Amino acid sequence: MKLKYISFVALMAVFMSCDTTKKATKTVVKEVTGDEKIGEDLDRSVRPKAGKAKELTIGGYEEFVLENGLKVFVIENHKLPTITYSLSIDVDPIFEGEKAGYTSLVGGMLEAGTLTRTKEKLDEEVDFMGASIGAYASGAYASGLSKYKGEMMEILSDVILNPVFPQKEFDKLVKQTLTSLEAESENPDAITRNIKGQVFYGKQHPYGEFMRKETVKRIEMNDVIKYYENNFKANSSVLTIVGDITLAEAKELTKKNLAKWGKGELKKNEIDIPDLPSTPQVAVVNKDGAVQSNIAVGNIVSLKLGDPDYEAVQVMNEIFGGGFSGRLFQNLREDKEYTYGAYGSVNADKYIGSFSASAKTRNEVTDSAVEQFLYEINRIRKEKVSEEDLKSTKQYIAGTFAQALESPRTLASFASNIDEYGLPKDYFKGYLKRINAVTADDVKRVANKYMKPDNIHIVVVGNAAEVGPKLERFGNVMYYDKGGFRTRAPKPMEELSSDITAEKVLNNYIKAIGGEDKLRGLKSIETTMSGSLQGMSLTLEQKQLAPNKSNFKMKMGEMVMMEQTFDGKKGKIVAQGQTQEVSKEDLEDMKIERYFIPELVYAEKGVKTTLKGLKDIKGKKAYEIEVEMPSGAKSLVYFDKTTSYKIRETNTEEGPTGPMTLSTDYSEYKEYSGVKFPSRISMPLGPGMNMDATVKSVKINEKIDPSVFMLK
Repeated sequence: MKLKYISFVALMAVFMSCDTTKKATKTVVKEVTGDEKIGEDLDRSVRPKAGKAKELTIGGYEEFVLENGLKVFVIENHKLPTITYSLSIDVDPIFEGEKAGYTSLVGGMLEAGTLTRTKEKLDEEVDFMGASIGAYASGAYASGLSKYKGEMMEILSDVILNPVFPQKEFDKLVKQTLTSLEAESENPDAITRNIKGQVFYGKQHPYGEFMRKETVKRIEMNDVIKYYENNFKANSSVLTIVGDITLAEAKELTKKNLAKWGKGELKKNEIDIPDLPSTPQVAVVNKDGAVQSNIAVGNIVSLKLGDPDYEAVQVMNEIFGGGFSGRLFQNLREDKEYTYGAYGSVNADKYIGSFSASAKTRNEVTDSAVEQFLYEINRIRKEKVSEEDLKSTKQYIAGTFAQALESPRTLASFASNIDEYGLPKDYFKGYLKRINAVTADDVKRVANKYMKPDNIHIVVVGNAAEVGPKLERFGNVMYYDKGGFRTRAPKPMEELSSDITAEKVLNNYIKAIGGEDKLRGLKSIETTMSGSLQGMSLTLEQKQLAPNKSNFKMKMGEMVMMEQTFDGKKGKIVAQGQTQEVSKEDLEDMKIERYFIPELVYAEKGVKTTLKGLKDIKGKKAYEIEVEMPSGAKSLVYFDKTTSYKIRETNTEEGPTGPMTLSTDYSEYKEYSGVKFPSRISMPLGPGMNMDATVKSVKINEKIDPSVFMLK
């Protein structure tokens, strides 16, 4: 039951567009600057020169306050017949503790039905208008055609004022959340985000905690209801209206729909400011089979919008790590070629900000990449930036700011920020003047103030045994598991007795699942599996015909979302009507991988296998074998030491931001016609996306129509 080559790229095409373009420093572009020039070379390592600075006019907004304390900002824009309502509720960060995650369920429960509308009725009305309406823990929104401005406002207010919190929807939402957490459990980006927050702020801090399966399972409906009752108050909320509407219409609609919204006492939470570590701290999280490391370095800061340093920090951010012309990118990607991209910035926050920089690098250069992060941090702290860099950066910021002003939503954010931070009403009109006043001394000063290399946290998620010891030169190394709990440093791979070889491990696997004679007697296999992904129920059908023909379909109901066919020589993938031909390199590997049990033919097909050692895989001792195909492609396969069953296969694929390590897990082997197959398979579909499939039926040596394997 081999599901390799149901590739990440193909599967992502089913759910979203995915750019797998390889690294390129220069590209041919079409540039339009009055006259059209085609075929100019654009050097991505050089920031484009800014044009002449524009005189900027920042439009104003109207505001009023209802008797219940609800503040309303109105930004009229009649260019398009659209309108957006954005409701923001001022809620201080909350430490959720043993029930971490309950605030994330609030939005889904508000959308689950009202006193007058079931969830189905809500969805039906919103779909009819072609609108988008939703809620979350600190607000709600509605967006669509302005001819439905009244209907959208009425539905939005109904969702906010009259939720009924049905238990059935709560149970469903909890189940979906647990499924998402299971998928994220192997996602290095999610692991990095969680551990970074924990070590930056502490486990007992609102910014440091993260939800886990055990915390979600403790959540009760009453937790969500109490949160709603305590925080959804008119006098703690701001409604911003942007689009094709007049001030008079806005007043009429808000008074009609939201005037009855109750007000109440506003509860404030004390937010502790964590101490910086006295010395650099290194947190390492093991990711089995990882060929690259996720690196995040940084420290907490005290900086918010409106502070005197804010504009100097924005200039410093662009120079240090703001994009492809930033120093981090130029160093780690263009010069050292350690990564596909490296970025960093000091981030303002109303409560506690942070300095953070990140990249994904190969295992063998992980410590070298960390060294370069520290080099660039110290460089911008010690050396003044050049006047040329300073000038071009200011021009770039001015250009992007001017472009942002074309969006009415930018003006909406200005209005809400001025209110939230108590800023002067002309604050943003003076933004570019303050940017222009930033000096090289200012950049150096704020770099020293907010970047703390002597008190920094370094977080690395990857192959802990390989990269952990090399990181000891940067500071105290502590090891964590994916749940954020301290763990021991990984043990070196166990020594193997001389009589254990890769060939012997593979032979034991073949014996365990039925024996060579039985396996070579297979003529056809037809497998049906069920799975779920992002709340969608899917059916997976795989048909195989000896020696190596295969057809795989992913279906939702009767709709085929993705189909992969291999006729023994050629193959193709069709996802939502788009055809992806299989590369020549992959075809050569598929000729081997599409055998029922490819391990049977490794020796005769020139596949190289190397026994690497023993590893712990989900609490089981497993032999790790490196499999190298004739094409040079490598994967790691793990066989349970006790049962000899194959329990994991790890491959590396190119993704939008570089190589990704994707592991498929096999478990619960069952016998079908004398041959044992795993009945549960956990398949990665990309970052943060896993699908657990359960085998429903396996048919052995039954007739299959050969036309199924024909390439059309």
